[in-house]
Formats: sequence, structure tokens, C-alpha cells
Amino acid sequence: MTERRTVLIRYDEIGLKGRNRKFFEKCLLRNIKRVLSSGTDDIVYRSPRGRIFLDIPSSFAPECTVRLKSVPGIASFSIGISMEPDFDAMAELGIQWIEPRLKSGRDAMKFCVKTRRSEKSFPKTSPEVNFEVGSRIMKQLSSRGLTVNIKEAEYVLEIEIGSSETVVFDNREPGLRGLPVGSSGNVLCLLSGGIDSPVSAFMMACRGCRVHFVFFDNQPFLGRGGYDKVLSLAKKINHFQARGILFVVPFQDIQGAIRDRCNEENRVVLYRRMMYRIAGEIAGRYSFMALVTGESLGQVASQTLENLAAVSCVTSLSVFQPLIGMNKESIISRAKEIGTYEVSIVPQPDCCSVFMPKNPVTRSKIPFLERDEEKIPWKELCDDALAKMEIIKVDDL
Repeated sequence: MTERRTVLIRYDEIGLKGRNRKFFEKCLLRNIKRVLSSGTDDIVYRSPRGRIFLDIPSSFAPECTVRLKSVPGIASFSIGISMEPDFDAMAELGIQWIEPRLKSGRDAMKFCVKTRRSEKSFPKTSPEVNFEVGSRIMKQLSSRGLTVNIKEAEYVLEIEIGSSETVVFDNREPGLRGLPVGSSGNVLCLLSGGIDSPVSAFMMACRGCRVHFVFFDNQPFLGRGGYDKVLSLAKKINHFQARGILFVVPFQDIQGAIRDRCNEENRVVLYRRMMYRIAGEIAGRYSFMALVTGESLGQVASQTLENLAAVSCVTSLSVFQPLIGMNKESIISRAKEIGTYEVSIVPQPDCCSVFMPKNPVTRSKIPFLERDEEKIPWKELCDDALAKMEIIKVDDL
């Protein structure tokens, strides 16, 4: 018989929900099943209140660890062994795990036992279980340099006593926390290929949104590099959620018209207004509930309060800007954590950098922008771009 391991999955925000808690729990369990199903079909799922348990082959444990770290909604998880709540058996398992860590000639290793007893009918309290198991371990290993130190323990043996099973483990892997993808609806992220917008998309996925992407392509002026970067970035973000859609909108005709007929200083803000209009139209067609962008207040000229207001006013949708109060260093750090940074820094100008004005407006006036827009057939240009739009299922990349 294949040796088995038990995975204990914890969540935090979901546990604060009220009557709709079951909805979030089911959503998280569905996402976990999706992530693990391609690795093995030999998994048993259980979901008592406040926890999710998986019964997996021991050989799958390392791969399971990697996969669960990509699931928003998980606060932490541990991989251990399910057993009867027998003190001798639990202590024996602890001895098997601790003994190899005790090296001759080293200083004493500090350890402790921590018990969580969700099954309150169990005859011993948590401190009593700690004592019973810990004293048995110390009887065998104190001569090898093992000491008890609850506050500064180098090794913690944990025991979770539930109504249906007891799990013993010695590890806690951090999760992404947040809410499970799919619990908050669908949003559309304007993905540029830079550092910021992929981080925004990831942060919204961790708030329970399924994030879709729109990229404004300008291959005649910039070549294919930006297109390829965005394919790679969309795939990396989709790793945390699945079922994302990428919309690639040709933008060169709109930019050419703005360049040729509008005031130079307004170009970037006008580009952004057109992008928001097109993104809003896509969102309406697919019932996406909000737009997501990577703006950080004051980071560049187009991201002043006045310019942000002048751009967002062209759509009735909510525009989420998760990075608005973050500095560049914090954004870069997050990009490195999620694996998008190395792709984002590949040299490639983005769409808004084409025909960049020497002195871009920092406090644009909406009436002046609207006067500029009257010089071009922007509605027809946007409709034409939407008609030529490419639609890509990111799962297929």
C-alpha cells in the first residue's frame, strides 16, 4: 500500500465570512482541485469547518507544496500524517522526525509541542497533550541534547485534533492569503508589458477576481517584442487563476491620428482615454465588472491626480488601481516574488511611449482634451480596432 500524507490547509479571511462562507469555501476547494488534478488523481478531499484536508501519496508531497503556493485564498498549509490520538504513537512519530536533526557535538536543540484541539470532547486539554507527547519525546532524546523551550523553539511538533482525525506535522508553508479566485467576479486589466500592470493583475486575483487582459498592440511602430512579452506575462499571471482571456487590440491607427492632428503635449493622456474607452467596450461585451490598471500616483507624468481623473472619466466602470499608493521599490519586490519581473524588464518600449511628447501635460484639462478629440474620428477608429481585435485563451498558451 502506498504511504500516504495528509495536507492540512488553512484559510483566514474566509473564516470571517457569515452566511456566504460556504460559497467561498467551495470556491477555494474547486481551485485547489483544479491545481492538483493534473499532478495526480489519487487525492481524497475533506472539508470540515475551518479547514481543508487532502489525503495524498507521499511521493506527491513536494509537487503538492509547489502547486498550493500558487492558490489565492490559502493562508498556510502543512503536510503531515493522520493517526489515532494515541500519545505513544504521536511521540514515536516525533522521535523519528527529530532524531536525525540531533547532531553530535552541536549545542542543544530547543523544541516544543503545540496542540490545537478543535474537538473539545477530547478528554485532554491542549496543554495536557503537549505535556504527554513532549515528555515521552524528552525521555528518549534528552540525552542527545534535546531541550524544551516554548518561546524560542527551533523545532515545533504540531498536533491538530479534530472530530474525525488527528494530524501530526512539523512544517507550515505560507500561502498567498486573500480570497479564492472566482469569488469576486471578472475584471479586465490593461496589460502593458511593464513592471506595474502584471503586479496589479496579481493583486486583484488575490482579492478573488478572475483577471482578463487587454493589450494595445503597435507592431508597425514597435515590432513584435511587446506582443511576445505580454503573452508571457499573461501566462504567468494566469498560473494563479486559469481561464483568463487576452484581448490584443491594434492601436497604431489611433496613435497615428492623435500624433498627426492633436496637440503634442496631450498625446499620452489621449492615448489613455482611447484605451479606457476600448477596454470599457470589451468589458461590457463580456460582462466584466471593472477595469484594472497599474498606475502609481505621481510615478510618471500621466499619473498625476488631474491626468488620472481626465482618463477615468471616459468610462462608467470602476477603475481599480491596486498600486496607487506603492513606491517603485515595493512594486519591483512584488514583481520578483510572483515571477514577472525578469520578463517585464526585457527592453521593449510600450504603446504609450510611441511619439512621446517633449513636455507632456501633467495637469490636463478635460475640455482641452475633448477639443483635441474632435479633430479625429475617434469613435470610428475605436470601432475598427475592436473589429480587428485578437482574442486568446491564455490557458492555451
